[in-house]
Amino acid sequence: MKMIRHILIIPFLFMLTSSALHAMSYEDERKISEEFITFLNSQNLIIYDHEITWTLQMLTDRLADHIDSPIYPFKIHAVRDYSVNAFAIPDGHVFINVGTILFIEDLDELAGVIAHEMGHGQLRHIARYFETQKKISAASIAGIIAGTLLSAANPEIGAALVYSSMGDGENIKLAYSRQNEYEADEFGSNLLKTSGFDPSAMMRFLIRLQTFSGGSSMPEYFLTHPYTRNRIASVSTQSDEPRPDANYWTLYASTVGLMLSGKEVQIRSKSIPEPYRSLALGISKTLTKEHEEALALLDGIDLSRAYEYKGINLFLAGRKGESYPYLKDYGRSAQAKIALSEIMEERGELNPAIAAILPYQKQEALADYRLGTLYEKVSKPALSHVSFARYFFKTQKIKACIYHTEKALELKRELDKDTIEEMEEMKKLLRNRTPS
Repeated sequence: MKMIRHILIIPFLFMLTSSALHAMSYEDERKISEEFITFLNSQNLIIYDHEITWTLQMLTDRLADHIDSPIYPFKIHAVRDYSVNAFAIPDGHVFINVGTILFIEDLDELAGVIAHEMGHGQLRHIARYFETQKKISAASIAGIIAGTLLSAANPEIGAALVYSSMGDGENIKLAYSRQNEYEADEFGSNLLKTSGFDPSAMMRFLIRLQTFSGGSSMPEYFLTHPYTRNRIASVSTQSDEPRPDANYWTLYASTVGLMLSGKEVQIRSKSIPEPYRSLALGISKTLTKEHEEALALLDGIDLSRAYEYKGINLFLAGRKGESYPYLKDYGRSAQAKIALSEIMEERGELNPAIAAILPYQKQEALADYRLGTLYEKVSKPALSHVSFARYFFKTQKIKACIYHTEKALELKRELDKDTIEEMEEMKKLLRNRTPS
């Protein structure tokens, strides 16, 4: 993340709670996590591209199915940060940086990282840490969550920031955190085994991470995460070779094509086998509006994602009639569904157009904008204002967002409880922001 992101996060997190927390209930966890995620969305830091998130959630769901009495419906998020890191927050939310997706060498390694963070959640490490304190302030929560995000240079040192704002007795707290890491490693290793993943994947990941990071000159005593080599020693499974499969290469190619610059795509694509190399290049060409070049790269690739991007490029090239069957049969991403909804709207199919993009509300700004327009056309003003509020919130148009949140709340009898709370939360977050 850019430094501006780091600066912006601090004042927001001071708003998370106005009073001390003596014990964290599940409702406390839910509220803090929702507010945190709302903020990340306002800064465009959470990635909602289906091409990336589908595989992450598939792995998470598979792991969750093998947790004995899971206490959360685990949800995973991809973060627009190119460092190799991951973290968990209360209420079962796991965050994986883009850098981690680009670093892993098969899905078993990715599952190992996710399983470790799910261990923090299932064992309620953060929530229980709060409960051991006599007084937890908003500033302390700010320090914890900001620490997870300020880790671009080194995950271990960045994680030390989690507890750096906690005041006295810090050495004890750091030791407690190190124990949490070992517990999460053990939990994750066992979960990999029971879920049918390669149990050596976590060790393989940690060994490569140690080589990549070059270790740390800071004594382990001052780190919240144990030295990577000590964690490796605690995971005794013999390490096997990575086993990248079609799902891995599709995820990797999609991430490269969607998240990296053209020059970086060219460099990384050299190590990607066909047809995934052409898929990555084709996705990248789509983003740079080189539609004929993208179509040439995607032609002949028998992958659902290639067919989807063929439909997207045909649509963007003005060949909507040709694009329709590809978008209808293979479209899974927000971009594909938005294109499909536009074709449906032109055909007068307004309700099907709404249904096509409804799953992407609150995720993709353009989907919210189109929903605002479509709801207006089908005479649903409350939902129209909600959708426009979400769009302007994501695009940081404060005055427009405030206008639509207020209009939506004037019609709140037509909205459900969660949507009303969302609009009120937006107003709270915008209260101290300078209008633009």
